[in-house]
Amino acid sequence: MDAREDLPKISVETEQDWRRLQRNVSTAFLDRLDLELESQGVSQDRESFLPHINQFLDTLFAITRPNLRINGRTTEEPYDDDDEEMEPFDEALDRHIWSLSDQRLKWDREIGGRRRTRPIEIEALVQGVYTQHRSVDMDIDANQESYLSDLDDSQLDPAMEETFVNAVTMSAQLSQSISMQYERANRFTAVSSEVKTLKP
Repeated sequence: MDAREDLPKISVETEQDWRRLQRNVSTAFLDRLDLELESQGVSQDRESFLPHINQFLDTLFAITRPNLRINGRTTEEPYDDDDEEMEPFDEALDRHIWSLSDQRLKWDREIGGRRRTRPIEIEALVQGVYTQHRSVDMDIDANQESYLSDLDDSQLDPAMEETFVNAVTMSAQLSQSISMQYERANRFTAVSSEVKTLKP
């Protein structure tokens, strides 16, 4: 449930605005009374209706008073003389603040719900991926075993076997040659730096 009032209050900026609103409502009621009396042809009875209209308006404003907010304060709160120096209440800002508060509560609820459900979902997802990879690996192993079992020594090409042996031998020689060339390059760098430092 919302922390604010269940029903929104009528908001006005100042007490003078509320009095002006009362005057406008009273004037509208009296104008309507005059219009109805003229249409009925009994304009002379206006004075007999005025006390009833005034009593109705007083009751209406008395009922409305508890649902009124003047400069952000309810009319049930005591009114001090210092309140006249108070800056006007910003109703739009108040609504915006409450909206942000409601949005924050909504996000907190959503984050809390995700913290409860996400780890389980991620665990299930990782477990599914792991199972899928495992089944693929087992299929590959089974295919390789069946291929190797179908393949016997008589089916190997001697030229291919000789090429493979040569490639392995050359890779060993190449690794030795690379290390020797690296050492020579390091020695060359050291000697060249020494030569450059010598005076002519």
